[in-house]
Amino acid sequence: MTKELFQTAKSALIEATKDVKHPFRYFTMATIGINNSPRLRTVVLRNVKDDLTISLFTDRRSKKVTHLKENNNVCLLFFNHNDMLQLKIDGKAFLEQDEKVLSKAWKKMKEASKNDYRTTQEPGSKVKDPEMIEYLDTSNHFAIVHIIPSKIEYLELKKDKHVRALFSKEESQWEGSYIVP
Repeated sequence: MTKELFQTAKSALIEATKDVKHPFRYFTMATIGINNSPRLRTVVLRNVKDDLTISLFTDRRSKKVTHLKENNNVCLLFFNHNDMLQLKIDGKAFLEQDEKVLSKAWKKMKEASKNDYRTTQEPGSKVKDPEMIEYLDTSNHFAIVHIIPSKIEYLELKKDKHVRALFSKEESQWEGSYIVP
């Protein structure tokens, strides 16, 4: 039966890349910051491959990129309040290096969204007025982060009994077992 839970989790992640209103579309990503402090932020799910590699977009000058270069261990938290389903995913993150892949994703992006990666100042910089943020005309700081999961914790909150399972990737296979909620 854990195979059914794994398929439910995988299907939900893939569906969230197609349905902008899916609760998994926005999720929390944790990195380890400078001084070993945990850092959390909400990010947007952009792609999930069949092997469950998860992708998101970012500005390459962001703190998350700095953190990932120092320590590429991440934890992702997805929650679907409609189904009361939580997925916690541990994995390793890396930045896309292939310029063709970056260019293709950039070209597919809506024009209005491109401004998120065109600011002259890096994310987190102080400004006196948000209306004074300046944008680059031709260049950008667009990056793609890929996360290769190693563990997926599935938790379904039910009135009678919660259901919890842990899936670990052993070589190229996912192995699952129930765990106490």
